[in-house]
Amino acid sequence: MSTTIWTMSDNPTDGLPPGTPPRSKFDGPNWFSTQFTLSLTIGLVSFLLFSYCRVRWPVMFAPRTKLKGFSPHEAHAHQSFFAWILPTIRTSEFTILQIVGLDAAVLLNFLKMSFYLFSVASFLAATILMPVNYYVNGRIDDGGGDDDEDNDWPSGLLAGNGTGKPPGTTPPDRDWLDLISEANSYLTIHFIFTVLFTLLALRFLHQNYRRFIRSRQLFSLELVHSIAARTVMVTNLPNHLQGERTLAVYFENMNLPVESVSLCRDPGSLSDLIDKRTEALLELETAWTDYVGNPSTVEQYDPSANIRSDAPPLVDVSDPEAQPNRLVVPQKPRPTLRPGWFKKKVDALEFLEARFRELDEQVKKRRRTGRFKATHVAFVTFETMSSAQIASQVVHAPYHSQCITCPAPEPRDIVWSNMTHIPSAVRTRELVVLGFMILLLLFWLIPISTLATLLSYEEIKKAAPWLGKFIDSNDTIRALVQNSLPSLAVIGLNGLLPFLLEALCYIQGHRARSWVEYSLLKKYFLFLLINVVFIFLLASTYWALVRDLANSPMKIPEKLATSLQRGTAKHFFLSYVVLQGLGIMPLQLLNLGIIIPRIIYRMFITRTPRDYAELNAPPMINYGAVYPQAILVFVITITYSVIQPLILMFGAVYFGVAYVVYKYKLLFVFYKPYESRGQAWPITFNRLIWGVVIFQVFMTGIFILKKKILFSSLMAPLIAFSIYWGWTTNRDFVPLAEYVSLSSVFEVQRGEDTDDVRKLRMGHPVSLSQSNLNRRRYAVNDDTLYVAPEDERTDYSQPPMANWYNGVLNTGKRRYGHPALTGVLPQPWLPLKKGQTLANYAHRNGHAAADLKDGDQMGDAVVLTLRRKSSTVRASSVSRNKRNSQANLLAGSSNTAANPETSATGSGSENPWRDAPGSPGGDESGQRPRRRLSFDAATGVIMLPENDWYGDGVMSEVET
Repeated sequence: MSTTIWTMSDNPTDGLPPGTPPRSKFDGPNWFSTQFTLSLTIGLVSFLLFSYCRVRWPVMFAPRTKLKGFSPHEAHAHQSFFAWILPTIRTSEFTILQIVGLDAAVLLNFLKMSFYLFSVASFLAATILMPVNYYVNGRIDDGGGDDDEDNDWPSGLLAGNGTGKPPGTTPPDRDWLDLISEANSYLTIHFIFTVLFTLLALRFLHQNYRRFIRSRQLFSLELVHSIAARTVMVTNLPNHLQGERTLAVYFENMNLPVESVSLCRDPGSLSDLIDKRTEALLELETAWTDYVGNPSTVEQYDPSANIRSDAPPLVDVSDPEAQPNRLVVPQKPRPTLRPGWFKKKVDALEFLEARFRELDEQVKKRRRTGRFKATHVAFVTFETMSSAQIASQVVHAPYHSQCITCPAPEPRDIVWSNMTHIPSAVRTRELVVLGFMILLLLFWLIPISTLATLLSYEEIKKAAPWLGKFIDSNDTIRALVQNSLPSLAVIGLNGLLPFLLEALCYIQGHRARSWVEYSLLKKYFLFLLINVVFIFLLASTYWALVRDLANSPMKIPEKLATSLQRGTAKHFFLSYVVLQGLGIMPLQLLNLGIIIPRIIYRMFITRTPRDYAELNAPPMINYGAVYPQAILVFVITITYSVIQPLILMFGAVYFGVAYVVYKYKLLFVFYKPYESRGQAWPITFNRLIWGVVIFQVFMTGIFILKKKILFSSLMAPLIAFSIYWGWTTNRDFVPLAEYVSLSSVFEVQRGEDTDDVRKLRMGHPVSLSQSNLNRRRYAVNDDTLYVAPEDERTDYSQPPMANWYNGVLNTGKRRYGHPALTGVLPQPWLPLKKGQTLANYAHRNGHAAADLKDGDQMGDAVVLTLRRKSSTVRASSVSRNKRNSQANLLAGSSNTAANPETSATGSGSENPWRDAPGSPGGDESGQRPRRRLSFDAATGVIMLPENDWYGDGVMSEVET
């Protein structure tokens, strides 16, 4: 039986800089089994607990299925304990593309690609590399760094001297002739596998990039008539173009027919008024909830009076002169408050109602009569997508940094508070954030080193001797403290970074939430790469590293290899990947980061119907926090693939488990009301190339340490080739990732099939109803309205205010316009009476929901019905008259500028709270057209249907 070894000096921190983690470590055969058992236990417990909870509390563990307009797929139809697993795995990326969206499909394709890559690499390593390592070193890794401090594998596996000969045999000295005859060296297989894994990685990356390009192109062609696809964002407008009329004429003179122009205006004091109105509204709702309860059990209380014509409303905000119905709860006096110091107490409900009514009138008046300053940003919606593609790819101004165009983000993707910053302010913000990032990058090492020190055995023994004795009493506990706790500490501390970095991204001034997410992706990955991959390189010999690299920068590969090849580093990274794949990833099924705050909010904060409706809304996935962890595991796995080949198997396990976990969460949990055209993949591709280069530099350092001059020399062209290949691939593919092929756009606008479509007639279609939620992002305006049955605390009669603009309902706005100027304002939302909803009252009185008067139908959200755009080309083309087109456009622009509320809601005879006739799909006869898409499983490409994919009702609006 092998022995357990503790390796430490009398003073393990002698000669090291302050804050350096202790060098002592537990070496014994139990460290790997302990980490594996711990990770597997966390994963199995999380999986079993989740399988129970998803059946018991579907609103918390499958909230997406409660969205209005949700239509179940096969994966959603199984509600038993384990029945969700196989249907979820069998759901193709094409189905995800149609049900969830392109961004979700891009994430899953990345995870699947990584799983296949590391599965193939694991097979090669298990059949060739591991047997060679075992024969040469007596162990399955490369045996690098084997000394008294690194003999942590079972002693029976340590019979080797690096030559394949019996122990005790000393290899002869070798001259330069031996150095060039490397074919006889066992490191030849390591060099071959370095080249092989590099080529495999580049091959899989190229295939996935091609798959992404084709999916991105055809997915965009399906949305060829959506407003976002036909809109361009113009920034840095000169003064003479800061007007709707002049900007429209500017583009019309280029033969680019314009449908509408929305110039971003600074709301100024209106935003402050909306904030005050929102504060008064929430105080009024809270006061009513505290008085009558939620749900209310007061007999005299009847919230349905708000939709009755024979009873005065409980809160009347339309008639300032009307006396409100003074409800008095038996044995409970009406609440009072003191409006100011030394003032008489007044009725709280009446006072809050009067203040809300006053602020509501001020906001409406300010919207009607206010003149708002124009900014340098505008959104121009063209009549065709081809015009938008042309306008976004050409230079428009004879001077630099003027009239910069790009494809516009979707309206719900825009961060409207950042739209009013002038260019100089944006540059200043970027410099400030850059400086803060540098400081954070330098000083984040301090808390990581401190935490590693506090979790060390020596510090624990000093602070709590009794705990040190307890740790010494068991080898397994010792292995847990020295190997598992550092991994957990690093994962936990780095988990706090996204919140801080995301705040910095908003401060930086990004104009779209997706841009914030991808800026977070870049920053977060950089932090993880430095603080995890280089943690042992920087934290152990920080000052010595800086001094040595300043004196001899050419030794960077050797220094990197020396630090990362140590047994401590290899075992830490292996345990890190094991913990991530077997423990942390299954734990994410429980959504603890979402569930725990919701439980706390529900217990101590949530009271009003609005609070419950917003609390139960499905969460949005933040791709900026998801991608960096997966990219980091990719980099770690490929970096140690040759010297620690066992990590390949657990890397494959990580990506396989992540694929299933995120596919479930995207199908059942997350709902993203906007798309970013899959722009996460080009960013991810560049960082994966970084990982391949880091792997090659690392192996170059290994060969230098082993005095293999030929191999280290041959690595130089391999590194150069990888960098050049990555640069050229990104250069060739990025234009197709950002824009859509103009020839394909014109073919679709003419009603013709593209060449790709003709090749993809055979596929596996998804029904129109199952992709309803995804399509309604571009067609209907109530997709953020959350509907959950059997909830007595809220009736979900209003969309939430969260995740868009404070004080304005998140109604799924399609048109580009500042929410403070055109958004729908929330109204008082009173508690329900126990066992009663407003819809129940309407049905009890014999009124069907469709027969209610305008504004009375519950559950409807605001629809800005501004345009009817048929998605099929008319048989007889209508000739455009440029002059008439300009006249109509300019008249519309003038009316919009004069009265934004009128243009937003349409004519007075139209009901702005209802969808267009026939929505969400189908013709006016009420029959839904059966139009399906097809998908080629071999290429991953969507087939565009011959006819209108959305249906006239989905993609049409009433033109005003």
